[in-house]
Amino acid sequence: MFLKSNNHLPLFLLFLIVFLSRLPFISAGYGVEEDSWGIALAAFHTKMSGIYEPSRFPGHPVQELVYSALWGSGPVVYNILTAFFSSIAALFFAFILKHFNFRCYFLAALAFAFTPVVYISSSYTIDFMWSEAFVLMSFYFLLRNRLVLSGVLLGLAVGCRITCGVMIIPFMMIIWQINDLKMNFKSLLKISIPMALTALVAFLPVIIQFGSSFFMYYDQFPYPPMTKVLYKMTIGVFGLIGIITICIFLIYILIRKRTTIDSELFSGLNKRVIYASVLIIILYLISYFRLPQKSGYLIPVIPFVIILFGYYLNARAFKIFCCLLIASSFFCSINLTDKLRGAAYSDLALKFSVSGQEVFFDPVSGPVFSDLSKRVQKMQYTDEVIEKALLLNPKTVIISGWWYNEIMVTMIEEKQQATVVFEPYIPEQKMKEYIQNGYSILYLPEQNIYNDLMYKIHSTELLTVPF
Repeated sequence: MFLKSNNHLPLFLLFLIVFLSRLPFISAGYGVEEDSWGIALAAFHTKMSGIYEPSRFPGHPVQELVYSALWGSGPVVYNILTAFFSSIAALFFAFILKHFNFRCYFLAALAFAFTPVVYISSSYTIDFMWSEAFVLMSFYFLLRNRLVLSGVLLGLAVGCRITCGVMIIPFMMIIWQINDLKMNFKSLLKISIPMALTALVAFLPVIIQFGSSFFMYYDQFPYPPMTKVLYKMTIGVFGLIGIITICIFLIYILIRKRTTIDSELFSGLNKRVIYASVLIIILYLISYFRLPQKSGYLIPVIPFVIILFGYYLNARAFKIFCCLLIASSFFCSINLTDKLRGAAYSDLALKFSVSGQEVFFDPVSGPVFSDLSKRVQKMQYTDEVIEKALLLNPKTVIISGWWYNEIMVTMIEEKQQATVVFEPYIPEQKMKEYIQNGYSILYLPEQNIYNDLMYKIHSTELLTVPF
């Protein structure tokens, strides 16, 4: 359908490999992140009330509305949809590479799909891979000069993650005609109008409820320590093996000092794609540094990092590069040792402290296994909290912080209703009101610290006790 070549077997195998590789990880709840459980909670509220509720502003309506329609089907169905979109993303990345006559398109697409942050984000309820699939589909049809369809798909990507709208800048760079401003203007309209209309329709439920005030994002806590910022944008994205591989091959490229524009692997790539790839990386790095909360924010740069290395490396070096990127998902995990929200590790793991937190390096366990164990440990602790909460005095409030969404969703699905009140965070005045009304206030581990940070106060410890 998309390619004139009769040999579609490698592409079918690519889709199948990526999809099947996600299945062992999709049954462990909605994911390790607070936001993934927030999506499920918002879907429940939307289903029950009939009024769209965003999981967090500015909203991710395309995914959230689909999930609200499917509420009750459970996390496996939610996660399998994410796995499907990750497979679509890998498939269309392969289409893009084949369009440029890239010799190693299959291996390059696998390297993208098995980059740790992509692999992990493909197995739980989050919008990263939904938006990335629509972006890569949009990019492919842009290259095929299907500009209206490209715009619609980019609008759907914006409906999943609003930051995808920035892609229109590098996209226009790719199709820009130097001496034909009239054609450039028409091309811009053919992409931007469908994109804007599609995004507008997607965000209409949010706009109707909140007006222009929906256009915001949450930055609840102070800027993270630079060690965490750098970890999330390097090891958090590519894994330890992956980031070492990138550094080594980057040095190799600089030493090699290739001056010719010819590429050993590409035969249909022009310089504008190279410039656009660099621009995409710069734009998303700027966006990440504004709010460096999640490694997943940098997923959109990964295909273009791979394109750049494919352009500058020879065939042998690029194959090694891709194989090491794939291996990075399965070996050399670095993660927290925290027994409640950390990851499991083997007897070979080494422990050390970074920014006041104990972490481990485990050579025989990779990021995907660490993420799965974190999901399981967090679910076990959530069940423990709910079980104990059922035995507490009814006039008890529990500050739950980043556990709140998971607790609330778990109680819905297990049909348990705790007699106590769960709150995400509580301002000082409301804590005092609870106390005046005879309530005791407890807090889950570390949430006294984050409650203070949330409201810029220093009184949570004085007014509450540990859970």
